[in-house]
Amino acid sequence: MDDVITLLSPTYVENEMGQPIAQYGPGRDVMCQRRSVSRSEFYQAAQAGLSPTYVFVLSHFTDYMGEPEVGYTDEFGEDKVFTIIR
Repeated sequence: MDDVITLLSPTYVENEMGQPIAQYGPGRDVMCQRRSVSRSEFYQAAQAGLSPTYVFVLSHFTDYMGEPEVGYTDEFGEDKVFTIIR
């Protein structure tokens, strides 16, 4: 495992217009390995209207506890938040 992701569980609050805004707590850092999305996974997701970017393989399945989003710093140093598909 050569990479780190942050598993996020956002809470939502309403702004002055009544729209939900996500607020993120500290999250949990876990070790992982980043892989490319396979061709078959990409096309299956595209048929469902999704566009996968990365595949993260966790070091142990108990590291994931149902968090809906993941934070990741990409190779260009940009912090990004992704929705977990599966």
